[in-house]
Amino acid sequence: MTTRFIRALLPLVLLVALGLQAAVAASGDEEKQRQQYTQALAALRSGDLARFQKLRDGLSDYALQPHLDYELLKDRITTTPASKLHDFLERNPEAVVSDQLRKKWLKLLTERGDWNTFISEFRDIDPDNELNCQRLMHLIKASQEQSGLMNEAGKLWLTGSRLPAACEPVFEAWRKGGHMTADMVWARIQIAMEKRNLTLAEGLGRYLESSERVWVQRWLAMHRQPQQELLRFRYPVETPVARSIIRHGVVRLAYTDPDEAMRLWETFKERHEFFGEDEKYVLRWVGILAAQGHHPRAVEWLSAASADVDDETLRQWRVRAAIRNGEWQTGLRFLALLPEPEQKEGEWRYWKARMLERIGEKSQAMNLYRALAKERSYYGFLSADRIGQPYAMQHVSVQASPEEVSATLARPGIQMAKELFTLGDTIAARRQWTWITRRLNNREMAVAAVLARHWGWHDRAILTASKSDHLDDLELRFPVLYRDMVEANALRNNIDPDWVYGVMRQESAFVTDARSEAGALGLMQLMPRTGQMTGRRINLRLPNNTAILNVENNLKLGTSYLRTVLDVNNGHQVLATASYNAGPNRVREWLPNEKALDADAWVDTVPYNETRNYVKNVMAFTAVYAYRLETTLRRLQERMPSVLPGGMVDMPDLSNIP
Repeated sequence: MTTRFIRALLPLVLLVALGLQAAVAASGDEEKQRQQYTQALAALRSGDLARFQKLRDGLSDYALQPHLDYELLKDRITTTPASKLHDFLERNPEAVVSDQLRKKWLKLLTERGDWNTFISEFRDIDPDNELNCQRLMHLIKASQEQSGLMNEAGKLWLTGSRLPAACEPVFEAWRKGGHMTADMVWARIQIAMEKRNLTLAEGLGRYLESSERVWVQRWLAMHRQPQQELLRFRYPVETPVARSIIRHGVVRLAYTDPDEAMRLWETFKERHEFFGEDEKYVLRWVGILAAQGHHPRAVEWLSAASADVDDETLRQWRVRAAIRNGEWQTGLRFLALLPEPEQKEGEWRYWKARMLERIGEKSQAMNLYRALAKERSYYGFLSADRIGQPYAMQHVSVQASPEEVSATLARPGIQMAKELFTLGDTIAARRQWTWITRRLNNREMAVAAVLARHWGWHDRAILTASKSDHLDDLELRFPVLYRDMVEANALRNNIDPDWVYGVMRQESAFVTDARSEAGALGLMQLMPRTGQMTGRRINLRLPNNTAILNVENNLKLGTSYLRTVLDVNNGHQVLATASYNAGPNRVREWLPNEKALDADAWVDTVPYNETRNYVKNVMAFTAVYAYRLETTLRRLQERMPSVLPGGMVDMPDLSNIP
């Protein structure tokens, strides 16, 4: 019996063993209930309350009856007795709609001034700053004990984001109580400036004395034109605010010109005796930015910076800068300064081995490689390549007993999520799933992930399994979906299907209707403009951006664009992967200037955390999918040749394609 045949039998065997037959094919009664539920919603929306009530009453044992009650209550909340609302919340703690109804009710209670009920019903499960500020303001007015409330207001104050208007009375009470000092205002302005929230920073000036507000404008000007403002800076620098403005300007300039930033810093330092915390702040940021920009003096500047125990970013970029420069002894010295828990992470164990190997300590290096090669990870695979060992996939299926499955299935919150998913209401289904899985322990999440997989809800299976400690079930975490389409498109574009799967798994975890905050769409997370231009190039008609979400379209577009970025990067899969995430122009900026760089060193010195982790995940996932597809393994060392200076060609202008 072949492995593939055995694998094909596994779902059936598991269903029988776990008693999940009902999860595969719904009974006739369930289908009738779903139809009745849909009819009830339609009746409610059309205003036919008599029909709605009759249909609703016939669904007393159906998982989504609470959703019908919610739909009725939310639009009639102003006329519904409080006792009825409270009863709904108490009866349905596992329904996410209970949280939604509670928020609506709490907002109504604030409008009515019913603070006793508001306080008794307030829950901070899903934080809402507006409601929290309203709660806090009422307690301030009603309480004789103010210290705890004032401390809470102070914590709320220190944010670089704009807060709802409901928070303003809280801050006014805090101010009148003598807690809003000028130092506290400047502290928040600094946070806002560091977050580049210039509008907020400017608005906070209203809390300052009129004589001090000019410094806010000076800070804003320094942010917008740091070099000009530093060169013509003629103000007194004795105050902490003035020194903060100068520090901000130097760091701001370091984003584009670290050499000029350091030159001007030395001038200010000598002229005005900037030492201590000021110097520490500047050297930290200029050093990190220089390292991220692959500046040749980054190691020098970072060596001069103090690496505090809690400054993870500085510590790690000192090591990365040494890696980029090939300063192996220095790198080992910096690596030894990492806290012990960090040194045990796969990344730094691998680089310790690489550095030891580079300086001729091969025996120590081999020992480290051998230990790391036992792990299923990006660095485990790289280590296996260094010593010629097979990759450690370590697949172990999650074993769930019938009792565990029954107990999980019996939870109302799980039943609700399953029914919403079955009905195609994916947004509500995901919201409900997230709500209920917060309440599950580690083992229950693993069982829930198994259930989600058998329902065909693979994205929830992946995400839920990742939150448990059951990470070795590769069939659960790395499903092989849309195989025919993936392989056909991979073949058409002459790219590896396991790479396509690696990208898809990282981009969307197989959420077909995924929409990122930036606007990327679908399984392979294509930006609309990229999707449309690629569609024109391959003669795929896309009447609107929504068409990009179609699975077939998305795979055609995504694989074609992968081919494009692969060609742009002269067939270098690592650079192509980075280009898919960050864009070819940014990747071009990160190429070495003079000599070739090992691909592992290039990856670990990518300045963007997101792209650096993205590339590592995709490369590791690609290896896992080669195993899952039972294809010939292309080892990472084959996929990761040295990165050459100027190792890219010009990106074609897809917009000109008719």
